[in-house]
Amino acid sequence: MIGHLCHTAEKGDPTLVLDRRALPGDERELAAALLLARDWLTAAQGIDITTIAMIEPSADPEFDLDHRFARYLPGSSPRFALRGSCGHAILCSVAVAQRLAWLPRHTAQRPLRVKVLNTGDRVECEVDGTGRTATFAVEFAYRPPRRLRDLLPTGTPREELDGLTVSMVSAGNPHVLVDAADLGLHDQESLFAAGPAVRRRLAGLRRGAARRLGLPEDGAFPGIAAVGQYQYRRLAVLPLPAPGATDPPSGPDESAPLAPADAITVAAAAVIEGTVAQRLATRGWSRADELVVDTPGGTTVVRLAVSGTAGDDTLTRARVRRRTIRYAGPVLLEPLRGLMLTPQDAPRPLALR
Repeated sequence: MIGHLCHTAEKGDPTLVLDRRALPGDERELAAALLLARDWLTAAQGIDITTIAMIEPSADPEFDLDHRFARYLPGSSPRFALRGSCGHAILCSVAVAQRLAWLPRHTAQRPLRVKVLNTGDRVECEVDGTGRTATFAVEFAYRPPRRLRDLLPTGTPREELDGLTVSMVSAGNPHVLVDAADLGLHDQESLFAAGPAVRRRLAGLRRGAARRLGLPEDGAFPGIAAVGQYQYRRLAVLPLPAPGATDPPSGPDESAPLAPADAITVAAAAVIEGTVAQRLATRGWSRADELVVDTPGGTTVVRLAVSGTAGDDTLTRARVRRRTIRYAGPVLLEPLRGLMLTPQDAPRPLALR
C-alpha cells in the first residue's frame, strides 16, 4: 500500500495519509493495520507517526472528500484511537487528495468540502498553492447551527473537579480548561515554562474529567489546557499532550501552534457565558467573534460566527487562517503491500470521471 507523508510548516512529525478504500472495514482489523504500518515506518525508516488520516472521494454530493482520523496512543499497550478530530490531519488529507487530482477546482465562493467521519463535522477549505507547499484557510461549518449550551458536555459552564474550578467544552473535541492562576501561574512566561508538578496536576484533572465524561482515562480525549489572560485581546494556552507520551508528561508539543479544531474549542469556550475561558476573555476585550490564542508553539487567530453568548445562542461557523502544509512524498508500506487497490477500483482523477 502506498501512503503519503505531510506535515505542518512548524511541526516535523508527519501525518500519514492513506486511501481509506483499501483498508479493512472492521475497526479491530483497521487498528491493527495502522499499528503495523506505524511500527514499520518507525523501525525501517525512523519516521515517528502519531496521526493517520484515511481519505476517499466522497459519495455524498454535499462533500468532495471523506476523511477519518486516527491518533496513536503510546504506552504499555500502544494503539490507535479512532475518535475525535484534528485540523492539521484534515489539511494534510486535502493536500494529498489535491495532488492525486481527486478534488474539483475551488473558489472562495465554492471551497473544498470535507466530511469528518469521526465527528460528522463539515469542514471547508481554501487552498493557496499546488506544489509541495500549500497554505490553507479552514472553516468548520455547523449545519444546523449549534446551540452554545450543546457545546457543554456536562450541561454546565463551570464545575468543581479535584478541588479546582474547570470548564468542559466540546466544539468537536472535548476539552477541559482551567484558570492558570489557580495553578499558581500568573504570567505568560511562567505558564509556558510550567514544570512537571503543574503537568502532573493537569494530567490528574484530565483523568478525573475522563471518568466524569465516561471516556477511557488513557484515551486521547478529553484534552486539557491551562488558560491565562495576560495581553489585550489574547488568551495564553498551555495544552497537555495526549497521555502516554511520557509519564509524567514532560510538556506540550512546542513545535506547532494549537491545532485548528482545538483552537476553535478554546475560542468557543471564550464566548459561552460563565466558562473559565469566557471570564478570562472578558478582562481583555469585548468582542465575541475573534480570539487570538498564544501557545508555546505559536499563535492562532480564530474567527467565529455566533449570535450571542447565552446558552440558546448559536455557533454557525468557525474559521482559522494561514496554516501551511508541506507534502513530504509517497511511501510504500511493505507490511500493507497486500492492501493495494486493483486498477479498476482505484479512485480516478476528477478530470477522467
